[in-house]
Amino acid sequence: MTRNEFIRNRGQFLQSVKGKVPSKKEINNFLNELIEYLFPVLSESRTTEEEIDIDELMVLLHAILKSYDSKSGDIDRTVSRFRDSLPDLYDLLIADAIAIYEGDPAATSVEEVVLSYPGFYAILVYRIAHELDNLSVAVIPRMLTEFSHGKTGIDIHPKAQIGKSFCIDHGTGIVVGETTVIGDSVKIYQGVTLGATSVAKEHSGKKRHPTIEDHVIIYSGATVLGGQTIVGYHSIIGGNVWLTHSVDPYSVVLDQSRVHLRNNDPNRDEIIDYVI
Repeated sequence: MTRNEFIRNRGQFLQSVKGKVPSKKEINNFLNELIEYLFPVLSESRTTEEEIDIDELMVLLHAILKSYDSKSGDIDRTVSRFRDSLPDLYDLLIADAIAIYEGDPAATSVEEVVLSYPGFYAILVYRIAHELDNLSVAVIPRMLTEFSHGKTGIDIHPKAQIGKSFCIDHGTGIVVGETTVIGDSVKIYQGVTLGATSVAKEHSGKKRHPTIEDHVIIYSGATVLGGQTIVGYHSIIGGNVWLTHSVDPYSVVLDQSRVHLRNNDPNRDEIIDYVI
């Protein structure tokens, strides 16, 4: 690409996004202020006695929505509905924190979970983003979850549907796709992927990701794929399982590793040496 072509293409891109892209700095400030309003102990600059002014915070949200093509319709109504959702959002988050505390023997208190667990932080940002997405706010919900993704290594799409008392343990490398549905009291560990069997663009908007019913545990490294895949309630999915079909309630799905003794195995020539 020549310098002139670069300048022209860059100019065309900038023109195409003008007035349609919110400020990342403003979005990040809004997120941090909202988190501090919900959980003052998470503030990096204020004492717990200093209150965030919710009216000023909603004015900031209004200004952000007004600054670009948000497709959120009546901005006053959107902001008002979001503000009204905060008490229920807080109750959900407290239930999540309790679920993490009760599900992790290493956790000493709910306060410790809120203060230091990346899984809780990822759920916190997801629930904020999901509420904005429910109000048809464009772009911002995905930006919020990507801020969290960069900070925690946990990738939860804002359109995913997640029930109450959600527990993420450790969390690094978790992926929860756009059309995933997760029930109540589900626990997932690091490296779990709830993904799609097809990423073709024409399937955008269709149910591509699995449904995880209530009280399911999914252990580290498991991959569950497909929009028609349903993991029945009270099931356990073991570590490193690759699952592309539904399982009944109360199922236990394990990855059965085999141990070969090279000197005694008649099929030892079929064993592959992996160098990683």
